[in-house]
Amino acid sequence: MYKVLLVSIASFFDSTGEIPFMFKRAGCQVDVFCDKASWLLSNKYYDNWIESVDDHETFKNDLVALIEKDPGYYDWVVLLEDIVVKLLNDSISSEWMFKKLLPITKIENRELLSSKMGLSNVCNKYGIATPRFINYSEEHDIGYIQQQLHFPILLKEDFSFSGIGVHYCEEPALFEECLSKVRVKENLVLQEFIKGEDVGLEALFKDGELITYNCAEVLTYMYNRFSFTTRRRYYQNDEITALLKTLGKSIGLNSFASIQYIYHPERQMYYLIELDARTNAWMPYSRFTENDFSDGIKRIMEGNISFMPSKTTSSKRVEVLIFDRDIRRCIKHRDIKGLLKWVFNYNGYWKFIPFYDGKIFKRVTKKIVHDFTAKFRKSAA
Repeated sequence: MYKVLLVSIASFFDSTGEIPFMFKRAGCQVDVFCDKASWLLSNKYYDNWIESVDDHETFKNDLVALIEKDPGYYDWVVLLEDIVVKLLNDSISSEWMFKKLLPITKIENRELLSSKMGLSNVCNKYGIATPRFINYSEEHDIGYIQQQLHFPILLKEDFSFSGIGVHYCEEPALFEECLSKVRVKENLVLQEFIKGEDVGLEALFKDGELITYNCAEVLTYMYNRFSFTTRRRYYQNDEITALLKTLGKSIGLNSFASIQYIYHPERQMYYLIELDARTNAWMPYSRFTENDFSDGIKRIMEGNISFMPSKTTSSKRVEVLIFDRDIRRCIKHRDIKGLLKWVFNYNGYWKFIPFYDGKIFKRVTKKIVHDFTAKFRKSAA
């Protein structure tokens, strides 16, 4: 049986909860390496739990020792969060171990892993369209920045995720105020803000080859357009297919990737904004889009790494929601209309509720109740 090891170090990161289900549907043996509080254990679809610890150094050493003990036992090791990708990328020097654990095959491109500056540099290296950027330095005054970039701009902390560490600056007069909000200024990226259509993507690659993907129009965000999303409308796009094939081969992508482009309608250009070489919460929901990632996993298991064409026409649009995220968004923003859609099963919303697994349903429901209670207490105060 094809053996997969799913690795998580961030117990607060809820997007890992349904990932084992996606692999189990593909027919894998699913082992998980995480601590007892991890969302990876909040489901019934893993076969073996290898308990880890919170300490990063011990976590890394234990994982490497596990792989070295029997290098051929696991067919695929999947790192599920930016934190664990960064931890291993910062410490592994062996090219063999790098290719076994990290989600790219080209070690020379490792700077892009969990680094905004690294991604921008690699995009320039391969001629991949990305918004103009500079690396901030205290020596750069606002006059120099204006010479290099057109406002508005984004201030992007080098290691950040889910919109945390990304700050929007509308005009030069507000730059110092925005800069004061930045926690870590080392390798801070200043990047032009492209006004256009956000395109959220999930993709699967093997040895640089694109296996399958889904792209979506973003319908709602949890907080703002730099935070994580709760509703998407999925479709297929041949131009995106070509971009992803080039991206995968250039960088050597070799696992899952969570990607964001922005489409500029006047220029008719797609600009790469984010590339996180890890899974995300939307991937298990691909089963609702007719481009199921479990099918892509099966192809990899069979040794077939050719692209899997879409089963849908380019004109079809499929709305998908993540149950707990969207309910929590409705509570936070008092979106009564959105809540009523869930109550009355609008457009079959109930199919997105994880009734298939009592463990994950219980934990996401607990999180919803926590948010509701906190909102009620705040309103009462």
